[in-house]
Amino acid sequence: MRSEHRALVFVALFVASLALAAPATDAALVGPGVGNADTFIAEGTKQYNQKQYAKAIDNFTKATRASPALLPPYLQLARSHLAAKQTLRACYVYRMYLKASPDNAERKKAQAESDQCERQLKTAKGQPPDLSAKYVETRAAFFAALDKSQILGPDGAFDSLKTLVKDGFMGPELGDMAQKLGAAAQAAGDDVHKRAIGYEKLSVEALKSARQLYGVAQDVGVTVPDAAASSAFCDGLAALQGKEAKKAEGLFADAARARPDNKEYTFYRAVALVQAGDKKGALKVMDADLKDDPRTDVLRTSLALGDSPEAGATELERLLFSRRNPAEK
Repeated sequence: MRSEHRALVFVALFVASLALAAPATDAALVGPGVGNADTFIAEGTKQYNQKQYAKAIDNFTKATRASPALLPPYLQLARSHLAAKQTLRACYVYRMYLKASPDNAERKKAQAESDQCERQLKTAKGQPPDLSAKYVETRAAFFAALDKSQILGPDGAFDSLKTLVKDGFMGPELGDMAQKLGAAAQAAGDDVHKRAIGYEKLSVEALKSARQLYGVAQDVGVTVPDAAASSAFCDGLAALQGKEAKKAEGLFADAARARPDNKEYTFYRAVALVQAGDKKGALKVMDADLKDDPRTDVLRTSLALGDSPEAGATELERLLFSRRNPAEK
């Protein structure tokens, strides 16, 4: 007979196999999560007309982050900076606008304003440091990290993008960078999940990285439809490995409610209940959603034996082995 410790180790190894993610806790950097661009523009325009330039700058800046491809807020932002005597910043934003703007009457007017801004900049005093060189370096670091699929961490692409936003980098390119990062983050999170659901042994750190990766995708405007279920499952898996079976069961239940079509979430809920010593509760859960699953029969047989959690875990181990290594016909 295997010891109860052996049974619990088996269960922990068995469930160390799913990686998902939860919503991010930080404010969104780019995309719809920042807010509604039209609302920011309307509010900023009203504040500009009232000569509340600092507030206008804040709203127009948010508009450029909410929708980087939308050009009008750049021009309005440049004018707000210039009115606030923030000449260096005004010239930078004018350049961003002119770089992306089509050749039309509005662009010609903006070009004249930009030329005047550049002349004023030559004699302007008390301006902040020019961060253009830093933007180039940080962008290079961003793409280098992305090429290496290094999304998280102090040298990751997400950290570089946060630095760019913090330092005031803007323009349609910011939106393109955000989309590339979001797609890469989602793909990386999906890869962790795929490996885990395939019973690959993953570390707790790897499992938790999935939560962060999906969070990055959300923070840069990429929607992950299964984030709620994935995050709950990931938390449950981590809790189960930490021998917090009751907490894990609740989280697996949340995952199953969010994705009722994924029956593995229900199974892992039952595993958590078994680990918590509630085999009858586990059988009830499996009978409800996994009635025809052979694992349900095994659990029912284990309960009928009426021996110990050790016997049930042994049967589950046998079943898992048979499912992963079916007999050749």
